[in-house]
Amino acid sequence: MELPADEEGMFLERPNRFLGKVALNGKIVLVHVHDPGRLPDLLLPGTPVLLKRAESPKRKTAFSLLAARKDSFWVFVNSGYHRRLTGALLEKLGEKLFPGLRGFQAEPKFDGGRLDYLLKLESQEEILLEVKGCTWAKGEIALFPDAPTTRGQKHLRHLLELRRRGLKACLWILVFRPEATCFCPAVEIDPVFAELFNEALKQGVILKMHRILYDGKNLSFGGELPLCPS
Repeated sequence: MELPADEEGMFLERPNRFLGKVALNGKIVLVHVHDPGRLPDLLLPGTPVLLKRAESPKRKTAFSLLAARKDSFWVFVNSGYHRRLTGALLEKLGEKLFPGLRGFQAEPKFDGGRLDYLLKLESQEEILLEVKGCTWAKGEIALFPDAPTTRGQKHLRHLLELRRRGLKACLWILVFRPEATCFCPAVEIDPVFAELFNEALKQGVILKMHRILYDGKNLSFGGELPLCPS
């Protein structure tokens, strides 16, 4: 998926969850941070970052944060593009990522709420799916979440409830760390999420983990990841 950055700056600080200060062309600018996580090893003072100019001139911040530099690569950190990215992946690689896929619906209404996707298979079966983005890693281990997530817990409980009712459910994790070779729930950060994650696997919730690469111009599929060995 094409998504070229407009500017490169240097990260200074994160005054709050939604704002970052960036040194850009000799000035300090406020940028929108569209990621609920802490990004503990990415948003550090002096880190190179990529920015996207806001489409609306009326917005309070002129730029949004797209990616942060880690060693020799960029890590994409803008969850506002997850819907567009997953839609592009399903359109172009759907059969490869989800064998038997014949169609999908974004944000289907279900049980008075919405899920991220309803996947329709050639077998006439349907899969209800939630998407999560992973931006944290320790060494080659991708970890989620990087902060306690009551929303993530809620989504896992919903997937578990779907399984109890005999429906197919899936958790799709987008891993934005190029160095990652496996994924593991971050039990030390959110033990409740980790417990629900493990219970979901036991109850037959489908788990898909795909590495997503970003080079400053394009987001691309980087292969499937396994769970880390226990």
